[in-house]
Amino acid sequence: MRLLPDVVLGHPPSLVHCRRMTDRYGMVQFARGATPDLDFGYCLDDNARAFLAAIITLYLDPQHADAAEFGEAALRFMEACRRPDGRFHNLMAADGSFTDEVGSQDSLGRLIWACGVAACCAPSAHWRARATALLACALDHASDLVDLRPAAYAALGLAAAIAPALAAPIPPLEPALARPAAATCRRILQQLCARLTADLASNADDGWQWFEPRLTWGNARLPEALLRAGAALADKALCDAGQASLTFLASVTHENDRFVPIGNHGFYERGGQRAIYDQQPIEACAMVDVWLAAASLTHPLEYESKALEAFSWFLGLNTERLAVVEPDSGGCRDGLGNGELNMNMGAESTLSYVHAHAALAAHFRRKT
Repeated sequence: MRLLPDVVLGHPPSLVHCRRMTDRYGMVQFARGATPDLDFGYCLDDNARAFLAAIITLYLDPQHADAAEFGEAALRFMEACRRPDGRFHNLMAADGSFTDEVGSQDSLGRLIWACGVAACCAPSAHWRARATALLACALDHASDLVDLRPAAYAALGLAAAIAPALAAPIPPLEPALARPAAATCRRILQQLCARLTADLASNADDGWQWFEPRLTWGNARLPEALLRAGAALADKALCDAGQASLTFLASVTHENDRFVPIGNHGFYERGGQRAIYDQQPIEACAMVDVWLAAASLTHPLEYESKALEAFSWFLGLNTERLAVVEPDSGGCRDGLGNGELNMNMGAESTLSYVHAHAALAAHFRRKT
């Protein structure tokens, strides 16, 4: 596949729509078309995504004012979500009041992911210190993460925190967390990986190398967590498990040099028919990241090509030959259906595109 010129040159993505979706509280969760929909307010999940995307973008352009502004807004939102007992809210209404008692496992896992990367890789010492403080609070509640995907998100952050040169998406500005925080992160990371590998072992057979009896959403984050944790812990067994599950996932989703994510309209039960629609941007983003993680371990040219193939889903190399993004604004549609797009451009979708674009550009920047 011909490398995409903007990625090779290492350009940051457009953040016009990210700025449009951000106000005094943080990034708004949903949109009607390109207009922020305040009826559903804000969530920690999306602001953690925004903070991570801003950090990667600022590696590409340290003077990027838009990335600095919406990254600061996202970090403030994350800090505001912290409860007096150290747990975190997830949902905030348009008036700034929280509408939940304690946030979801997903939101906690994503906060650990973003703060784990930021603790060593954020562009300013101030951001790094604030992210480290949030991470310390979150670690006290890591035992709450019993579901697969939140565990994988947290593992990505913890791997980056203890070995950022090996497991973070961008080069670190700090070598690693200091003791005793690093030891705590390592212990929790090992526990999370044991949970992931136990689920893989209990569900896998010769024709199904996967963590569950189904493929649903956010699939590629599971093998990515094992690959990055394996690199951070120097654990070949984790790397091998990550590679085996990635190979299986790719056998289902990469068809004839085209990425076809599992559709949300039915998913894929073992022994059944895989769903094609509704394809989601988070799947393409996660697939870009897992191929880049694999490329950092072995076969870089082959896996880089696969990462570009997954990224091209956003641009129209998909089942419907429809561009899912507006590159000039950086906005991304909320899904791909049978011959049609979901025309809304919410935070999750847009940040999936921005993150994938920036991660690819950062990968190739590091190679030059």
